[in-house]
Amino acid sequence: MRKILLTALAALAISCAGDKTPTKEIRSEDDIAGLRIATLTGSCYDMELSGRDDITLVRFNTETDIINSVAIGAVDACVYDEVVFNADVRKQLGVKIAFHGKDEYPAGFGFRKEDIELRAECDAMLEEMKADGSLDSLCTVWLSDEGVDPSTLTPPLNNGTGEPLRITTGCSIAPISFMVGDTWYGLECELMYRLGQRLNRPVEFKYYDAASYMFSLFGGMSDILTGCLFITPEREETTAFSLPYYYYKPAYFVKDPDAVSAKAGIWTGIKESFRRSLIVEQRWKYITGGLWETLKITLLSILLGSILGCGICACARSRKRGLKKFAHIYNVIVTGIPMLVLLLIMFYVVLVNTGLGATAIAIVAFSIYFAAASGEVFSNSLASVPHAQTEASLALGFTKAQAFFTVVLPQAVRYGLPFYKRQCIELLKATSIVGYLAIQDLTRAGDIIRSRTFDALLPLLIVTVIYFLLAWLIGLALNLAAGKNRSL
Repeated sequence: MRKILLTALAALAISCAGDKTPTKEIRSEDDIAGLRIATLTGSCYDMELSGRDDITLVRFNTETDIINSVAIGAVDACVYDEVVFNADVRKQLGVKIAFHGKDEYPAGFGFRKEDIELRAECDAMLEEMKADGSLDSLCTVWLSDEGVDPSTLTPPLNNGTGEPLRITTGCSIAPISFMVGDTWYGLECELMYRLGQRLNRPVEFKYYDAASYMFSLFGGMSDILTGCLFITPEREETTAFSLPYYYYKPAYFVKDPDAVSAKAGIWTGIKESFRRSLIVEQRWKYITGGLWETLKITLLSILLGSILGCGICACARSRKRGLKKFAHIYNVIVTGIPMLVLLLIMFYVVLVNTGLGATAIAIVAFSIYFAAASGEVFSNSLASVPHAQTEASLALGFTKAQAFFTVVLPQAVRYGLPFYKRQCIELLKATSIVGYLAIQDLTRAGDIIRSRTFDALLPLLIVTVIYFLLAWLIGLALNLAAGKNRSL
């Protein structure tokens, strides 16, 4: 959630700072010296421009953020494939193509080096399509500057009966690969559907963040990598590539000073943004589906993490030196690792061959993390109750169990509830990083909508409000469960 708030605040601050359009005309790569240039993390453009010390390179993880950074003036220009931001997108955002790069990049599909047969089948399909002209026709349809009308799309043929063909894409934007409802469309998606028909295998798509999607192939979570994957000698050292299906040419996009903005009223603009973000293509379903994933991960992690936290607390308060040391080491290690790093370690290393789904692995990772936090809260809460109260209860004839549950525990709950509640809310907000595992949670749902509408404000606002309400409801539920009849 922190990422959402920072993105929204940055966009607002920059948009209020005035026009950041470069004062000089940009006509070649020599002219970008001294400018802020946005690019996609890990792309060929990133690798090439990172060698220049005369520019400020700003890296983003999604194509939507790249082009929006130009539109709001956060950067002076961005570089990406010329076919991605078509005429309608450029007009909507008020940007233009300043110039085209001089190089062309072959794009193909990535395979593990041992998957020789699968790669050969893909190459054979591409060769056949090149020979009969169908590949060129397909590229012409999808990559035209006018774009493809989503209302004309028909569900692809995906009725194979064999083992699913798992496709990972690092690109979630038209016309390369994008979602409408639960179905993936786009140039690369259509090629993968055709490969699935050739192999009699149903195709399953998953979108991974650009910073982590390469790992899905090496970790065995996918069979083929897609997403405007350029073929380079460095990548060929670790990845086997298909034949190129297209040669992309880069374009540098800048803010268009001559763009004419539509002067609609505020209320009309809000209604139109609401319609495009939620009503068109029933995009509200992304929000409800993402909400369910977020709730599932959060609540199960709190439950399992609290149970494990009780065990950590018991070890920390034990008289046995070994158990106390175990609890200390556990807390030091877990709290010393960033949650994102722990999540990726569990997904790509520890649980990679267990057969667990991404959601289950996320729940395990968050439970481990929450156990350290909740265990410390439990331990400190119990320590806050003077031991004399236990002794007095025993003197009055209470058993140890009765003294604990009727005297010590209620006071510990009263002391520790605010801290436990804070940890639960922090866990809720931390779940916004599960998109790195291709989980379509609430944050990723907002990203998908933004990739289709290029409207950052309303999707971010909706997601932010939902997170706020969830945090409020979790706090309220904990207060009620503790028997406190007061609001937050």
